Amino acid sequence: MKNPVLVNVISKKERRAYALYFWGQNMIYVIVMNFIQNYWTDVVGLAAGTAAVIILIARFWDAVNDPMFGIIVDRSRLPGGRFKPWLRIAAFILPVLTILTFAVPVHLSLGIKTTLCAAAYILWGMAYTICDVPIFSLATAMTSSVQERTNLISLGRLFSFLGIGIVMFSIIPLTNAVGGAAGSLPLAWFLAACLFSLIGFFLMLPVSRAAQERTIDQTSPPITLKAMFEYLRSNTYLLVFYGAVIVSSLTNTTMVLPLYFTRVNLGSDALFMPVMLITLMGAPLVSAVLPLLNKKFDKFHILLAGNLLTIATSLIMYFAGYEAGRFGVFLTLSFIRGLGLACTTIMMFLFAADCVEYGTYKSGRRAEGTTFSIQTFATKMTSAVSGFVAMGLLGWFFHYQSSYYENGALIVPVQPQSAVQGIWFMYSIFPVIGVGISTLMLLFFYKLRDKAVQIMSNVNTGQISRDEGEALLREERWRVKGER
Repeated sequence: MKNPVLVNVISKKERRAYALYFWGQNMIYVIVMNFIQNYWTDVVGLAAGTAAVIILIARFWDAVNDPMFGIIVDRSRLPGGRFKPWLRIAAFILPVLTILTFAVPVHLSLGIKTTLCAAAYILWGMAYTICDVPIFSLATAMTSSVQERTNLISLGRLFSFLGIGIVMFSIIPLTNAVGGAAGSLPLAWFLAACLFSLIGFFLMLPVSRAAQERTIDQTSPPITLKAMFEYLRSNTYLLVFYGAVIVSSLTNTTMVLPLYFTRVNLGSDALFMPVMLITLMGAPLVSAVLPLLNKKFDKFHILLAGNLLTIATSLIMYFAGYEAGRFGVFLTLSFIRGLGLACTTIMMFLFAADCVEYGTYKSGRRAEGTTFSIQTFATKMTSAVSGFVAMGLLGWFFHYQSSYYENGALIVPVQPQSAVQGIWFMYSIFPVIGVGISTLMLLFFYKLRDKAVQIMSNVNTGQISRDEGEALLREERWRVKGER
């Protein structure tokens, strides 16, 4: 039987290093996931439909790559821990591949550029898996307390928004300024990728030295492919929750289109910063307040409240519009909707830790790597599916016109009215469909609650016996309607 894991074993140094990792990781993440489409269509010269196909191919590969890496993590017995060595490797290779993703020579033929864009993006996705699966798995290895994990991951998400905010609010002024001074927009994007990747590298390094893995049972045999499928089959709530997350992402095109929206609909790149500032302002507030809310309310109920807020504000935003006389209303609604979106974005990472405990309790195997590989897959799918849908509709249905090169000069075409209307539709009301369906999925099929997860964690770490846990769960199941 394992020794109990105390809540107070996580030091301030560990917390700080864990949070800094998310800061650096998300500086790198956001420059690729939020701006690669603009780089491809408006700098490299790929068609919007071509961008959509690249994203789709990359995500099909992730469907194979992410779970397989989860097995590798669960089978690994590396010097220095099960998760920390991977974090050290990722700190080096992810920045390098990010730079290569924004290093496509724009004056090559369209076919060669398309191939280079696709190859770099696929390799980047594989590198991101190496950093994302272990960092979330590490939280379950640092403590067995559900509340403590919520605090730790919430702190990580808070710092992640610092990284996201820095890139979001500086990259367009930076690339426009450098591009104007150097006379080369491709060079400006390359230098921006170098800058943010280098910062990310130094922020991601400390956690592999500072953090301690405490709850890992090194005596358990490595998981096999057969055992992985058995584990996933038994972990119903893992599949239900992240299935709902992916369904929600099918229409969540808001974060794919902000630069297109400000450039085409509002007519100015200069408005990108204030629009994104208002939209993302709620995210750090939610990250800071979430641990306090979670002391009084179950995570599940907080998530549902966030989804309902997203649905309501999206509907109001669409009918209110964004014209000059209503721009203040648009910004206000953007802030409120940002609170709802932040609940979903932040909390999807918290539920994976719960699913680790549930899967361990049900199957007897502690498969953090497998569990968090599903989360990583879902995370990339939310960005990739929304990116594919947004770029596909933008190019094939709304007829967006990409920039192109003529005699060495970048030509920026005037967009048709169909593109203007399509961007607004996808930016405002379109996300309601996916969020609504995923909310219904969670209401009917996801029955895990915080108190039950903590009981399972106590059983898994040997703090209480299996019989004691079963008795407590029977009492708790009485409170969770539908749990049998």
